[in-house]
Parts: sequence; structure tokens; C-alpha cells
Amino acid sequence: MVHKDYPKPAVLDVGTGSGAWSIDMAKEFPDADVVGMDLVPVKASSIPPSNCRFEVGNADTDLSQMYDTESFNFIHARSMMQGVKDFPSFFQNVWRMLRPGGVFIVMDGSLTTWDEARQEITYKEEGQPGFSWFRKTLYHMREVLETRNPNIHLLDRITDYVRDVGDGGWKKVDTFTLYVPIGNFDSPAMSPAERLGGRLFTEDMSRVPDSIRPILLSSGLTPEEVDRLASELKAELENPKVKQFARKSLMEITQLPNKRRPD
Repeated sequence: MVHKDYPKPAVLDVGTGSGAWSIDMAKEFPDADVVGMDLVPVKASSIPPSNCRFEVGNADTDLSQMYDTESFNFIHARSMMQGVKDFPSFFQNVWRMLRPGGVFIVMDGSLTTWDEARQEITYKEEGQPGFSWFRKTLYHMREVLETRNPNIHLLDRITDYVRDVGDGGWKKVDTFTLYVPIGNFDSPAMSPAERLGGRLFTEDMSRVPDSIRPILLSSGLTPEEVDRLASELKAELENPKVKQFARKSLMEITQLPNKRRPD
């Protein structure tokens, strides 16, 4: 994706978190400039290569001040849309920052779970049939996020906001939905890709309780309750009593080769 007017490719990772994705991309593509952006300074687990840097900023309010028009060939945003309050403005900024022919990939999921028939599972309290520690974790996360972001309920409509970036603002918008198993179990409803995604997701989830501890504490849970939730969640992932899935939505969006400002 090297455009004649921009000889050096550039990548932006919005909501970079640990910075691992940015570091991996910089190592994979040493001729590209890779920028990882997050609300707080990144504490990377490894030393970034010279073509990778991290910057502090709010994706909901700072993009227009931090990055010029047509700055990046590739923009990546994963599991960070819950923090966006103004979806139209965010996607307009993504359109603005992308170079002609550039690609934007966004992946996120709903803060709920789904059964093997792909029906949403109703939240259950401890002691009720079908109770899940994972679902309880999501419940408390959503409680906190709803107080911080009154528009979080619009998360399921982000495809509409993307398509609303002007008439013909994008060359192509591809959407994919993946139901990822939560924990180590098998199901005839799963595709090979979902089985692989489930194994990787379970590995990631085993580390989540520590990373979201501040959110859980701000939900009103005591430190002892958070410790118990973390312990029970890790045990549940190894031996789940409820077969449930997280729904992940991915969009791959391609910029027009000769972009023009949407009307």
C-alpha cells in the first residue's frame, strides 16, 4: 500500500493497550512507521524497535489535533470502541487520516454472551441455573462503562456509522461475525476458525481479571469480591459449566484509491 505521494507506509494502532500489536507490526514491517496510541502511557513488555513509537491521547477527542489528513496507510482499532462517545466524529477522523487506498480494521464485541443457537443469554445471579462468572464479569464491566459512556448502547450500530461517512466515502466495507467459545469446550456449532479463536480467547481471558481490576473495583465490588471473581473466572475457563460464546464483529474497510471529501 505504498502510494507515490507517501513513499513510507505508516500504521496507527488506536487503543494500543500493552503495545504488543504495534511492536509486532513494527518488527514485521521494518520499513513502516508504526504509532500506538492510548489514553495512558504504554508499559510495553518488550523494547519497541526504532520504527515504533507510542503516544498518549483520547481517540474520542484528540485525533483531529494529533494527526494530519492522510497520515496513515493502515489504521487498527480493537476492543476500544466502548470508550468512543461520538461515533460519527470518530469514523470521520479515520476517513480523514487514511491515505488513498488505505485500510481500516476495527474489531469489537458486545458485553453479553450467546448460546449454541446464537441466542443472547440472560444474565443470572450466583446460585441460579446457568450462572456464569464470565457473564458476571461482563455485567459489572458494562455497569461501569455505561456510567462513563452514555452512548455505549450504540455499539451494535457502528457499521451504520461507518457507512454514513458520506456518499461513496469508502471503496469497500466487509463485515465478519465470529462466535468465540468462552472456555475449553467443543460444540458442533463451531467452525474451525471459531475453535482456534476460542483457544486464543481463553488464553487472553485468563489474564483479563488482573487488567480490569480497577474497573471491577469502581463497580462497587470489594477487593475480596474481585479476588474471588478472578479466581472463579480462571477456574471456569478451564472447566466451563455453561456453553457460551462471545460475539466478535470485525470490519475491514478500504479507502477509495482517489479519495474525496464526503458531502
